[in-house]
Amino acid sequence: MAEPLVVLLHSARFVPPDVLAFLAGQVPPGFRWQSLEQSAPASMRRSAFAEADYVFAYPGDPTAEELGIARRLKLFQLLSAGFDWLDLDLFKQHRIPVANNDGSNAVSTAEHTLLLMLALLKELPRHHQAMMGGEWLGMASTMQMRELRGKTVGLVGFGHVAQHVARLVHAFGATVRYTKPQRASPAAERAIAAEYRTLEQLLAESDILSLHAPLQEKTRAMIDGRALACMRPGSYLINTARGALVDEAALVDALSRGHLAGAGLDVFAHEPVDPDSTLLRLPNVVLTPHVSGVTRDAWTHRLAAAWGNVARVQAALPPLSQIA
Repeated sequence: MAEPLVVLLHSARFVPPDVLAFLAGQVPPGFRWQSLEQSAPASMRRSAFAEADYVFAYPGDPTAEELGIARRLKLFQLLSAGFDWLDLDLFKQHRIPVANNDGSNAVSTAEHTLLLMLALLKELPRHHQAMMGGEWLGMASTMQMRELRGKTVGLVGFGHVAQHVARLVHAFGATVRYTKPQRASPAAERAIAAEYRTLEQLLAESDILSLHAPLQEKTRAMIDGRALACMRPGSYLINTARGALVDEAALVDALSRGHLAGAGLDVFAHEPVDPDSTLLRLPNVVLTPHVSGVTRDAWTHRLAAAWGNVARVQAALPPLSQIA
């Protein structure tokens, strides 16, 4: 009997050659591995889906035809947490289970979220750029710098990443409040020491608003001009979730007027960001190129979750973190 084939469906923009080599080097004995670029010829993609027993995707969007011929496919395993690009109804129609990465990149994303908060509060970009240019600001900027201690951090969402952010900012002496469609259990709130608020309350009470919601139609542009106007003057916005959660034009306006003190963004409505984007010219932003959850450690954890699900399915058990 042929060894099960695992196909990695990926985009070169998200999975560069060194990561591809790392992923290929972690394949356990008894499996075949094939790397398939999302833009590969249709004939190559059809052949891969016809033979695949498992597909790992980062990202990856199969067509209806490909799923129709994927008769050996036992699991479509995402190496990401987000799945907003997938048509889950199509997978249900073909009875192909889909699982995400079960928060295996949550620690990396949460640490990056904290990094953006501290960089803004401590005016890190301004100081770094000044020193690289030979300028010593010294005490000249101290009145613009803030502590995280004593601040209220509002979390939009309360999943793996948000809960780890809560633990981190608690260590700095911050207060945590959160919102989500269904309130968490009292036990979960006590475990994280987080208080529930409606979105409107959270906007008004937060010194730092951090986004951790999935991208869905109801959350698209949820932080629009009206929401930004409800935020505290001088507050900060952090987004390591999905760029489309925010109306970027409204955000630029709020930052330019000084209503918000700053924004830390790892995700954007359009990626890569247009070099002419006004965001790139604002002095009160810290920007990173959608890298919050892609440390070497996070890749290791993603793979462990993925191969763990393969082992479960091989043993006729359902995968963990199944979403379809």
